[in-house]
Amino acid sequence: MAGSLLLPLQILLLCLALGTPHKRGEDIGGSPCPGGSHPWQVALLSGSQLHCAACCCQRVVGAHAAHCKMDKYVVHLGGDKLGDRKSQKIKASRSFRHPGYSTETHVNDIMLVKLNSRARLSASVKKVNLPSRCEPPGTMCTVSGWGTTTSPDVTFPAELMCTNVKLISSQDCKKVYKDLLGNSMLCAGIPNSETNACNGDSGGPLMCKGTLQGLVSWESLAPNPMTMVLHSKSVKYTKWINETMRRHR
Repeated sequence: MAGSLLLPLQILLLCLALGTPHKRGEDIGGSPCPGGSHPWQVALLSGSQLHCAACCCQRVVGAHAAHCKMDKYVVHLGGDKLGDRKSQKIKASRSFRHPGYSTETHVNDIMLVKLNSRARLSASVKKVNLPSRCEPPGTMCTVSGWGTTTSPDVTFPAELMCTNVKLISSQDCKKVYKDLLGNSMLCAGIPNSETNACNGDSGGPLMCKGTLQGLVSWESLAPNPMTMVLHSKSVKYTKWINETMRRHR
């Protein structure tokens, strides 16, 4: 699907709810993504400033965190650089949180955002593939975003950054997150590494074998030998996504 093909007049953004008091999703380290390799990647801006990450998903344009919820957004699509003049920038002003979302437990950490006008699918703006199953622990995946590459001081990169991580078993994840780990969450990280998602990457895509396995959610403040970030399992929400999109076309 390319060229002048249009998405529906009002497109939905798939978004993650991200709660406090945990760390916001971050992308520490990593390297620039190969140019044009993530055409589903979306950024949600507050004015001209990065607010959260997002991704195109079926008729859904992006994913980001619901703690990022605002009255209005500027949505950046189709450019690895946020200042790219060739990218599409579309305003959005309606959000639809999952009805079971909890600010205390962070379960059902997902919402949809509706664009105010149409977007064009093209070589640089494509939908991401939703999964039909969960990939097993140990699967190598990629998380991407424009979040800070340094901490505690923040340094926001000019271009989209990518980081490789592995899916972690629920047993190992529970050693860190204890009862905070719900069945709609998954962990990804690399042992003894400081490279993972970071501030500004909330809601960004966790891509495994070409499918969207998760969306960046939050990280525990507890000491963690494995840089381990929680993601919402996108496979758990496919039905809700489709139903919500049908209601709000």
